[in-house]
Amino acid sequence: MADRLSFKIFLTSLFVLLTTGLTHAQNPTDSVLLERVLDYRSNFQQQNDGQQQNAYMKYTFRTERRNVMLNLVPTMYTLAKGERLRVGESYCRLTCSNPQHIDFRRQVSAGNIAHYKKAMPTVLELVIPFIYEECLFDRHILSPFYRGNKRLYRYTTANATDGMAVITFTPRLTNTQLISGKAYVETATGRITEVMFEGEYDMIDFKVDVIQSDEVNRTQLPRSCHVDADFHFVGNKVHAQYDAVFGCATTLPDSIEDKTDHLLMERLRPIALRDEERQLYENYYAPEPDSIANDTTEHSREWWRDVGNALSDNLFSSIGTESDNAYFKLSPIINPQYISYSHRRGLSYKMRIGARYNFSPRRYLTLNPELGYNFKFRQFYFTAPLRMTYNPKRNGYAEIVVQNGNRITNSSVLDIIEKENMDIADLDNMALDYFRDTHIEVSNNIEAFDWLTLKTALSYHRRKAINSAKMIEMGKPDVYRSFAPVLTFQFLPWHDGPLFTLDYERGIANVLKSDLRYERWEMDAVWKIPLRRMSLLNLRAGSGFYTNKHTSYFVDFENFRDNNIPGGWNDDWTGQFQLLDSKWYNASNYYIRANASFESPLLFATWLPLVGRYIESERLYAGVVFMEHTRPYYEIGYGLTNRYFSGGLFMSFLNGKMQEFGGKITLEIFRRW
Repeated sequence: MADRLSFKIFLTSLFVLLTTGLTHAQNPTDSVLLERVLDYRSNFQQQNDGQQQNAYMKYTFRTERRNVMLNLVPTMYTLAKGERLRVGESYCRLTCSNPQHIDFRRQVSAGNIAHYKKAMPTVLELVIPFIYEECLFDRHILSPFYRGNKRLYRYTTANATDGMAVITFTPRLTNTQLISGKAYVETATGRITEVMFEGEYDMIDFKVDVIQSDEVNRTQLPRSCHVDADFHFVGNKVHAQYDAVFGCATTLPDSIEDKTDHLLMERLRPIALRDEERQLYENYYAPEPDSIANDTTEHSREWWRDVGNALSDNLFSSIGTESDNAYFKLSPIINPQYISYSHRRGLSYKMRIGARYNFSPRRYLTLNPELGYNFKFRQFYFTAPLRMTYNPKRNGYAEIVVQNGNRITNSSVLDIIEKENMDIADLDNMALDYFRDTHIEVSNNIEAFDWLTLKTALSYHRRKAINSAKMIEMGKPDVYRSFAPVLTFQFLPWHDGPLFTLDYERGIANVLKSDLRYERWEMDAVWKIPLRRMSLLNLRAGSGFYTNKHTSYFVDFENFRDNNIPGGWNDDWTGQFQLLDSKWYNASNYYIRANASFESPLLFATWLPLVGRYIESERLYAGVVFMEHTRPYYEIGYGLTNRYFSGGLFMSFLNGKMQEFGGKITLEIFRRW
């Protein structure tokens, strides 16, 4: 009896092993299938640069909760008032300019979103994921189907139907640059037919469902995409939904561009509207009833309401207007992104203005002023570049720039005053070496060859002493002027290599009351090296010196100077010294500097529990500068950025000893909005 039972168990076990073996023989193992998916891009994908397609997009925004704080979001002002359900549609021409960049040209639009252009632009980016590229979207979200990102995800495989399998992927750590989801894959080729994933990025929780094209080699653009996203901010909640269909059959004439026509959209729409959306359209486009012409009270109320809406809109959102030939935009009056604080420079705020007038596609005029105020120095700063572009293909332009510059010191003048007035105490506290600089430069720039750019300029400075009365009392001029031709060469020997710059400036006396004679030479090299997984290595090195000094002069280098109105994370953090006192920039006849930074979204803090999920990128900084009358100055630092702010801690060393420890913080909230 026992032998018979053992024999039955043996037969059953053998049957299970055989059937299991047959099953695995018919389907690749997990690792083999994953390798096919990771290799699909190199085995099958073809470059589609210049490929054009027609695309239809429908978007709905449902404001579920809102309060006055929603007005602070630059592109959400329209959703902060009025109807809680907004619907819009666009019919676009898409052009693949490179493997991970799509140019949108909106041809027809419709909907009830007043003044809508870019409401919730972060959600719009989710409509076209590049699933086989390193980043799903432009410089964010690391794709689980790119070989270099494999170690960041865990994968499991299960059979779906004949010839198909399901790959489920989850991140090894919780971070805004990683996603989780599943993909349906052809087992024979590794081609993804559909992928669904979810994640969190920049105050948005999103779910994306992408159906890939049936064409084997068309991997850049999907066939369709559905996005569900929830925006949360200080008690506000907005649900956004995007439906996109690619490869639409109808091609519109190029003459149709950014046209609002809901009747034409009825003929172009490849998917039907939902009943709720159609009813909303009917109410929005219904003819308005005749109004009473003599009801002046109602007209007055509407006028004041429009004025109030315009003022509040411009307070929190960009002010802008655009026509066929002209463009104007003013950054929001209240914009947290343009507020920064550093240990040495204090609190700063700035605004930007952009204006453009097109004479023709190859000839246009631009004016892009930048205004700022530094509360520590109680000084208003501005720069106003007016540029006429006459050859955009060769970056050919003529430009005039007017700016009041940063405060600058004149160590030579102070040395003379100290020698002549040795009996006067407390000269150092009279700020006799500080001047305000008004600068005008007229220049012409042209890219002579792909590897050489030439810029010629005339530069004029008027530097007036801050303590003007005391300077005159000391018998010294309170105003110094300089006039100088400037010649700049930029060399780019390799397309992805470093950019070399050579500057030469010669001061000429007795031109427009100029009284300074000198020669300035500067060499500079900048190299940004993209690395794997969105990492970036920034390198900068340079040197400068003055020659032929005949009179008291100002040391005013082009590539080594202080900046009292610093920018955000992507502006000037990498190539600047954060703790170096402003006087050192103008105290030496020469300098030799080198700066380096390494940036990565997955460095140190991102691996920490709880806080790591909110960190988008981190940086390590190192810099050294050699100057006259002192030993090398070193600076090291660490910084991080997230959806709310960028922060950094820095430490400096001078003459071999630690000199200072300080920090810097810049608000980054809504920088993508």
